[in-house]
Amino acid sequence: MARMKTSDSLFGTVWKIMTGSYRNLFFGSLVLFVVLFSFLYGMWQIPFVDFGINRMSPVGFVDYVYIFVVSMLLSVLLVLGKYEQSMRFSSESTFLGKASGIFAGLVAAACPVCQGIVLVALGTTLLTVPLGILVPYFNFLKVVSLALLVLAVFFRADSIHTKTCVGVKKSKKKAKTVSSGGFFFEGTLTFTLLVILVGLVVLNQFLIPQVYALTTIGGGSGSIGMFEYGSKQTLKPMPLAAGEQPAIAGYKAKVKPLPTLSELEMIPSTGDPVQDLLNNVVPHGTPWYGVEAGVTFDDPIAAQNLWKKGEALQLDSAQQERYNRIVNSFTCDYCCGSPKNPTIITQCGCAHAQAARGMAKWFVKNHGSEFSDEEIYGEMARWYALWYPKGTIERIIQEAGVA
Repeated sequence: MARMKTSDSLFGTVWKIMTGSYRNLFFGSLVLFVVLFSFLYGMWQIPFVDFGINRMSPVGFVDYVYIFVVSMLLSVLLVLGKYEQSMRFSSESTFLGKASGIFAGLVAAACPVCQGIVLVALGTTLLTVPLGILVPYFNFLKVVSLALLVLAVFFRADSIHTKTCVGVKKSKKKAKTVSSGGFFFEGTLTFTLLVILVGLVVLNQFLIPQVYALTTIGGGSGSIGMFEYGSKQTLKPMPLAAGEQPAIAGYKAKVKPLPTLSELEMIPSTGDPVQDLLNNVVPHGTPWYGVEAGVTFDDPIAAQNLWKKGEALQLDSAQQERYNRIVNSFTCDYCCGSPKNPTIITQCGCAHAQAARGMAKWFVKNHGSEFSDEEIYGEMARWYALWYPKGTIERIIQEAGVA
């Protein structure tokens, strides 16, 4: 086991521990943390059951740096903790280290486009943790999590380096008066916190995305490429008509605008086409029929379960004919089928297809005289955008040609 000389610097102490008998633990934990955080980032899912985090925002260079730095800091913290245990003394950084690690994990799992944490498995959403209010601050929160980890590592390393607890050091120096050098530069901890605070402000300004608007939104409508969407108009792939050519070679469906029953409040353009589609194509709030049907866009899983019950409704012959016409042309594009080769929902056994069929029956039976087939179809498409936000937005972006 590495023994520290009193002449070693703080960094030298940490370096000796990391490269000494704890070297294998450090590199092993680094690999494991990288794997864990890449999973939380939605870079991969557990095979066969497709269990993981649903992420729609692209993973860029800054994200890779964040994953590596957080993993490295957690690995250093873990090794220093093991070293402390072997030396039979501890620091006050244990709680800070655990809390900052959990905080970093939550920040990593949050998707700015999904506006929260979305857990999926077997092609369906298991859990959604809405974090829309924090979306503008995700980058800032990442920096905060890094700062907390750095602070935890500093406390633990300093405790090991001096063979005492930071809290004890503070109490021993409590009676000291400030010398002419100045309080901020003589107090190591205070100076460190000051540097971190300044760094947070600078990095937050640096990380604010600077993008040009690829979409336009005005009044009750918006557009992206050739497509228009609005408060009562959504976008969804539809099966090709006879003789119709696909927008993408080999695809059997084409994105088209559809009128809807519900009306959304349009959110002004953010300059990010993905975010604008999320705000104005993926629905939010409660539609006018929400109380009657017992559903809300803000709870997609509960709504899905309620819509499924609609399959048990009984229709008369005219209503049944109309229902068949709607559901036999509505596609499941992201679960039973694929964007290239969609499946008609009457041939799809997933929970979303069942909910769509139940929804179609409910609208035909309860409001069929008020709305057209196309409007009911469009409302079903609106719900599909909520259940499959990633696939919906990726497909629109792909056909709009702004990717």
